Amino acid sequence: MKKHLKRIIVLLIVIVALTAAISYVMPRKAPKGVFQTTGILEATEVNLAPKISERIKEVKFHEGDYIKEGEIAFILDDQKKRAEFEQSQANLEVAKASVLTAAADIEKTKVKIEDTKRDLGRNTRLLEKKLVAQNDVDKAQTAYDTAVADLNRAEAQKTLSEASVKQAEAALTVAKTNLEDTVIYSTLSGIVTLRAYEPGEMVSAGSTVLTIVDISDIWVRVDVEETAVSKIKLGDIVNVKVDSLPREEFKGRVSEINSEGEFATQRDVKRGRQDIKTFRVKVKIDEPKGILKQGMTATATFTIR
Repeated sequence: MKKHLKRIIVLLIVIVALTAAISYVMPRKAPKGVFQTTGILEATEVNLAPKISERIKEVKFHEGDYIKEGEIAFILDDQKKRAEFEQSQANLEVAKASVLTAAADIEKTKVKIEDTKRDLGRNTRLLEKKLVAQNDVDKAQTAYDTAVADLNRAEAQKTLSEASVKQAEAALTVAKTNLEDTVIYSTLSGIVTLRAYEPGEMVSAGSTVLTIVDISDIWVRVDVEETAVSKIKLGDIVNVKVDSLPREEFKGRVSEINSEGEFATQRDVKRGRQDIKTFRVKVKIDEPKGILKQGMTATATFTIR
Protein backbone atom coordinates (compact mmCIF):
# COMPACT_ATOMS: atom_id res chain seq x y z
CA MET A 1 0.00 0.00 0.00
CA LYS A 2 2.82 2.34 0.94
CA LYS A 3 4.64 1.50 -2.33
CA HIS A 4 1.49 2.25 -4.30
CA LEU A 5 1.09 5.61 -2.51
CA LYS A 6 4.69 6.51 -3.22
CA ARG A 7 4.22 5.78 -6.91
CA ILE A 8 1.13 8.00 -7.04
CA ILE A 9 3.03 10.86 -5.34
CA VAL A 10 5.98 10.50 -7.73
CA LEU A 11 3.58 10.43 -10.70
CA LEU A 12 1.84 13.59 -9.48
CA ILE A 13 5.19 15.36 -9.07
CA VAL A 14 6.20 14.38 -12.62
CA ILE A 15 2.85 15.62 -14.01
CA VAL A 16 3.18 18.96 -12.18
CA ALA A 17 6.77 19.37 -13.43
CA LEU A 18 5.79 18.55 -17.01
CA THR A 19 2.86 20.96 -16.86
CA ALA A 20 5.13 23.74 -15.58
CA ALA A 21 7.74 23.02 -18.25
CA ILE A 22 5.18 23.04 -21.06
CA SER A 23 3.61 26.29 -19.84
CA TYR A 24 7.08 27.87 -19.73
CA VAL A 25 8.12 26.68 -23.20
CA MET A 26 4.80 27.30 -24.95
CA PRO A 27 4.14 30.95 -25.83
CA ARG A 28 1.68 32.62 -23.49
CA LYS A 29 -1.50 33.68 -25.16
CA ALA A 30 -2.07 37.40 -24.95
CA PRO A 31 -5.39 38.59 -23.48
CA LYS A 32 -8.17 39.56 -25.88
CA GLY A 33 -7.63 43.01 -27.41
CA VAL A 34 -3.89 42.75 -26.93
CA PHE A 35 -1.22 41.88 -29.48
CA GLN A 36 2.34 40.91 -28.53
CA THR A 37 5.44 40.57 -30.67
CA THR A 38 9.17 40.36 -30.11
CA GLY A 39 11.80 42.69 -31.51
CA ILE A 40 15.27 44.07 -30.97
CA LEU A 41 16.22 47.32 -29.25
CA GLU A 42 17.93 49.83 -31.53
CA ALA A 43 19.39 53.28 -30.91
CA THR A 44 20.87 56.18 -32.82
CA GLU A 45 24.38 55.13 -33.82
CA VAL A 46 27.21 56.88 -35.63
CA ASN A 47 30.56 55.61 -36.86
CA LEU A 48 33.36 58.16 -36.61
CA ALA A 49 35.84 57.79 -39.46
CA PRO A 50 38.55 60.08 -40.88
CA LYS A 51 38.22 61.69 -44.31
CA ILE A 52 41.91 61.16 -45.00
CA SER A 53 44.31 58.23 -44.65
CA GLU A 54 46.87 58.84 -41.91
CA ARG A 55 48.47 57.37 -38.81
CA ILE A 56 46.50 57.75 -35.56
CA LYS A 57 48.15 60.00 -33.01
CA GLU A 58 45.65 59.79 -30.15
CA VAL A 59 42.29 58.16 -29.38
CA LYS A 60 40.70 60.02 -26.49
CA PHE A 61 37.96 57.55 -25.50
CA HIS A 62 37.66 53.85 -24.69
CA GLU A 63 34.71 51.48 -25.05
CA GLY A 64 32.11 52.26 -22.40
CA ASP A 65 33.16 55.93 -22.08
CA TYR A 66 30.58 58.70 -22.43
CA ILE A 67 31.40 61.31 -25.07
CA LYS A 68 29.65 64.63 -25.65
CA GLU A 69 28.73 66.06 -29.01
CA GLY A 70 31.52 68.36 -30.24
CA GLU A 71 34.26 66.75 -28.13
CA ILE A 72 37.48 65.66 -29.82
CA ALA A 73 37.17 61.91 -30.40
CA PHE A 74 40.57 61.14 -31.94
CA ILE A 75 43.52 62.89 -33.58
CA LEU A 76 45.61 61.90 -36.59
CA ASP A 77 49.30 62.66 -37.05
CA ASP A 78 49.28 66.15 -38.59
CA GLN A 79 53.01 66.56 -39.36
CA LYS A 80 52.68 65.89 -43.10
CA LYS A 81 49.43 67.84 -43.49
CA ARG A 82 50.82 70.83 -41.56
CA ALA A 83 53.89 70.89 -43.83
CA GLU A 84 51.63 70.76 -46.89
CA PHE A 85 49.55 73.61 -45.49
CA GLU A 86 52.61 75.79 -44.84
CA GLN A 87 53.98 75.01 -48.32
CA SER A 88 50.62 76.01 -49.83
CA GLN A 89 50.74 79.29 -47.91
CA ALA A 90 54.22 80.00 -49.30
CA ASN A 91 53.13 79.12 -52.84
CA LEU A 92 50.24 81.57 -52.56
CA GLU A 93 52.55 84.37 -51.44
CA VAL A 94 54.88 83.66 -54.40
CA ALA A 95 51.92 83.75 -56.81
CA LYS A 96 50.68 87.05 -55.36
CA ALA A 97 54.19 88.52 -55.66
CA SER A 98 54.27 87.42 -59.31
CA VAL A 99 51.04 89.37 -59.94
CA LEU A 100 52.56 92.49 -58.39
CA THR A 101 55.72 92.10 -60.49
CA ALA A 102 53.66 91.70 -63.67
CA ALA A 103 51.60 94.78 -62.78
CA ALA A 104 54.80 96.82 -62.26
CA ASP A 105 56.16 95.59 -65.61
CA ILE A 106 52.96 96.70 -67.30
CA GLU A 107 53.31 100.20 -65.89
CA LYS A 108 56.97 100.39 -66.96
CA THR A 109 56.23 99.21 -70.50
CA LYS A 110 53.38 101.73 -70.77
CA VAL A 111 55.81 104.52 -69.94
CA LYS A 112 58.30 103.07 -72.44
CA ILE A 113 55.59 102.98 -75.13
CA GLU A 114 54.83 106.65 -74.58
CA ASP A 115 58.53 107.54 -74.81
CA THR A 116 59.16 105.49 -77.98
CA LYS A 117 55.94 106.80 -79.50
CA ARG A 118 57.14 110.39 -79.02
CA ASP A 119 60.55 109.49 -80.48
CA LEU A 120 58.91 107.87 -83.48
CA GLY A 121 56.72 110.92 -84.10
CA ARG A 122 59.61 113.34 -83.77
CA ASN A 123 61.85 111.33 -86.09
CA THR A 124 59.04 111.01 -88.62
CA ARG A 125 58.58 114.79 -88.70
CA LEU A 126 62.36 115.37 -88.95
CA LEU A 127 62.55 112.88 -91.81
CA GLU A 128 59.95 114.90 -93.70
CA LYS A 129 62.26 117.91 -93.32
CA LYS A 130 65.20 115.72 -94.31
CA LEU A 131 66.89 116.44 -90.97
CA VAL A 132 67.33 112.75 -90.11
CA ALA A 133 67.96 109.61 -92.11
CA GLN A 134 65.38 106.86 -92.74
CA ASN A 135 67.49 104.59 -90.53
CA ASP A 136 66.70 106.82 -87.50
CA VAL A 137 62.98 106.48 -88.15
CA ASP A 138 63.31 102.70 -88.52
CA LYS A 139 65.16 102.47 -85.18
CA ALA A 140 62.45 104.53 -83.49
CA GLN A 141 59.77 102.31 -85.04
CA THR A 142 61.56 99.17 -83.81
CA ALA A 143 61.84 100.58 -80.28
CA TYR A 144 58.11 101.39 -80.28
CA ASP A 145 57.14 97.94 -81.58
CA THR A 146 59.37 96.30 -78.98
CA ALA A 147 57.69 98.31 -76.19
CA VAL A 148 54.24 97.27 -77.42
CA ALA A 149 55.35 93.61 -77.51
CA ASP A 150 56.75 93.96 -73.98
CA LEU A 151 53.39 95.31 -72.81
CA ASN A 152 51.55 92.36 -74.34
CA ARG A 153 53.94 89.94 -72.64
CA ALA A 154 53.58 91.72 -69.28
CA GLU A 155 49.78 91.63 -69.52
CA ALA A 156 49.86 87.93 -70.44
CA GLN A 157 52.19 87.28 -67.49
CA LYS A 158 49.81 89.13 -65.18
CA THR A 159 46.88 87.00 -66.40
CA LEU A 160 48.95 83.86 -65.87
CA SER A 161 50.02 85.02 -62.40
CA GLU A 162 46.41 85.77 -61.44
CA ALA A 163 45.45 82.25 -62.51
CA SER A 164 48.34 80.92 -60.41
CA VAL A 165 46.98 82.85 -57.42
CA LYS A 166 43.57 81.19 -57.83
CA GLN A 167 45.23 77.80 -58.16
CA ALA A 168 47.36 78.46 -55.08
CA GLU A 169 44.30 79.61 -53.12
CA ALA A 170 42.46 76.41 -54.05
CA ALA A 171 45.48 74.31 -53.03
CA LEU A 172 45.66 76.21 -49.73
CA THR A 173 41.96 75.54 -49.08
CA VAL A 174 42.51 71.81 -49.67
CA ALA A 175 45.61 71.80 -47.47
CA LYS A 176 43.74 73.69 -44.73
CA THR A 177 40.83 71.24 -44.90
CA ASN A 178 43.20 68.26 -44.77
CA LEU A 179 44.93 69.73 -41.74
CA GLU A 180 41.59 70.35 -40.01
CA ASP A 181 40.54 66.78 -40.86
CA THR A 182 43.33 65.44 -38.64
CA VAL A 183 41.11 66.29 -35.65
CA ILE A 184 37.83 64.34 -35.57
CA TYR A 185 34.96 65.50 -33.35
CA SER A 186 31.97 63.53 -32.09
CA THR A 187 28.75 64.31 -33.91
CA LEU A 188 26.49 63.23 -31.03
CA SER A 189 26.49 62.52 -27.31
CA GLY A 190 26.50 58.86 -26.31
CA ILE A 191 28.43 55.78 -25.24
CA VAL A 192 31.47 54.50 -27.14
CA THR A 193 30.61 50.91 -28.08
CA LEU A 194 33.55 50.21 -30.38
CA ARG A 195 37.18 51.35 -30.48
CA ALA A 196 38.62 49.76 -33.61
CA TYR A 197 42.07 51.40 -33.77
CA GLU A 198 44.87 52.32 -31.38
CA PRO A 199 47.46 55.13 -31.53
CA GLY A 200 50.24 54.40 -34.00
CA GLU A 201 48.03 52.39 -36.35
CA MET A 202 47.45 53.50 -39.93
CA VAL A 203 43.80 54.16 -40.72
CA SER A 204 42.30 54.50 -44.19
CA ALA A 205 39.84 57.22 -45.12
CA GLY A 206 36.31 56.07 -44.29
CA SER A 207 37.37 53.34 -41.84
CA THR A 208 35.47 53.40 -38.53
CA VAL A 209 37.66 54.26 -35.54
CA LEU A 210 34.92 54.79 -32.93
CA THR A 211 31.26 53.80 -32.84
CA ILE A 212 28.99 55.90 -30.61
CA VAL A 213 25.46 55.00 -29.55
CA ASP A 214 23.00 57.52 -28.12
CA ILE A 215 21.19 55.35 -25.55
CA SER A 216 18.82 58.22 -24.69
CA ASP A 217 17.29 57.80 -28.16
CA ILE A 218 16.25 54.15 -28.09
CA TRP A 219 13.41 52.18 -29.65
CA VAL A 220 12.23 48.66 -30.33
CA ARG A 221 11.68 47.66 -33.95
CA VAL A 222 9.19 44.85 -34.47
CA ASP A 223 7.58 43.10 -37.44
CA VAL A 224 3.79 43.10 -37.27
CA GLU A 225 1.60 40.90 -39.46
CA GLU A 226 -0.69 42.72 -41.87
CA THR A 227 -3.71 41.28 -40.06
CA ALA A 228 -2.79 43.33 -37.00
CA VAL A 229 -0.92 46.38 -38.38
CA SER A 230 -4.13 48.07 -39.56
CA LYS A 231 -5.23 48.21 -35.91
CA ILE A 232 -2.07 50.04 -34.83
CA LYS A 233 -1.85 53.82 -35.10
CA LEU A 234 0.95 56.36 -34.75
CA GLY A 235 1.15 57.60 -31.17
CA ASP A 236 -0.34 54.42 -29.66
CA ILE A 237 0.99 53.62 -26.18
CA VAL A 238 2.92 50.34 -26.08
CA ASN A 239 4.16 48.39 -23.06
CA VAL A 240 7.70 47.09 -23.53
CA LYS A 241 9.41 44.37 -21.50
CA VAL A 242 13.03 43.33 -21.91
CA ASP A 243 14.07 39.72 -21.39
CA SER A 244 17.18 40.67 -19.44
CA LEU A 245 15.19 42.98 -17.12
CA PRO A 246 12.08 40.89 -16.25
CA ARG A 247 11.01 43.12 -13.36
CA GLU A 248 11.06 46.32 -15.38
CA GLU A 249 8.33 47.56 -17.70
CA PHE A 250 8.76 50.51 -20.05
CA LYS A 251 6.34 52.73 -21.89
CA GLY A 252 6.70 53.50 -25.57
CA ARG A 253 4.84 55.14 -28.43
CA VAL A 254 4.43 54.00 -32.02
CA SER A 255 6.59 56.46 -33.97
CA GLU A 256 6.83 54.77 -37.39
CA ILE A 257 4.81 52.28 -39.41
CA ASN A 258 6.26 51.11 -42.71
CA SER A 259 4.00 51.78 -45.67
CA GLU A 260 5.25 48.70 -47.55
CA GLY A 261 5.09 45.08 -46.47
CA GLU A 262 8.29 43.08 -46.11
CA PHE A 263 8.86 39.34 -45.72
CA ALA A 264 5.90 36.97 -45.52
CA THR A 265 5.16 34.99 -42.35
CA GLN A 266 2.84 32.66 -44.21
CA ARG A 267 3.41 31.60 -47.82
CA ASP A 268 0.70 30.77 -50.34
CA VAL A 269 0.58 26.97 -50.51
CA LYS A 270 -2.87 26.82 -52.05
CA ARG A 271 -4.16 28.58 -55.11
CA GLY A 272 -6.18 31.68 -54.42
CA ARG A 273 -4.60 32.38 -51.04
CA GLN A 274 -2.31 35.40 -50.63
CA ASP A 275 0.90 35.56 -48.61
CA ILE A 276 0.58 37.19 -45.19
CA LYS A 277 3.26 39.85 -45.03
CA THR A 278 4.74 41.82 -42.14
CA PHE A 279 5.15 45.55 -41.63
CA ARG A 280 8.01 47.02 -39.67
CA VAL A 281 6.87 49.14 -36.70
CA LYS A 282 9.10 51.39 -34.61
CA VAL A 283 8.21 52.00 -30.96
CA LYS A 284 10.10 54.90 -29.36
CA ILE A 285 10.76 54.13 -25.68
CA ASP A 286 10.68 56.79 -22.98
CA GLU A 287 13.55 55.54 -20.84
CA PRO A 288 15.49 58.23 -18.94
CA LYS A 289 17.40 55.77 -16.70
CA GLY A 290 19.77 54.65 -19.45
CA ILE A 291 19.56 51.00 -18.46
CA LEU A 292 18.40 49.74 -21.85
CA LYS A 293 21.07 48.73 -24.33
CA GLN A 294 21.07 48.37 -28.09
CA GLY A 295 20.64 44.75 -29.20
CA MET A 296 18.52 43.60 -26.23
CA THR A 297 15.51 41.41 -27.02
CA ALA A 298 12.21 43.05 -26.08
CA THR A 299 8.52 42.14 -26.15
CA ALA A 300 6.13 44.87 -27.25
CA THR A 301 2.49 44.67 -26.14
CA PHE A 302 0.02 46.59 -28.30
CA THR A 303 -3.56 47.31 -27.32
CA ILE A 304 -5.66 46.56 -30.41
CA ARG A 305 -8.81 48.57 -31.00
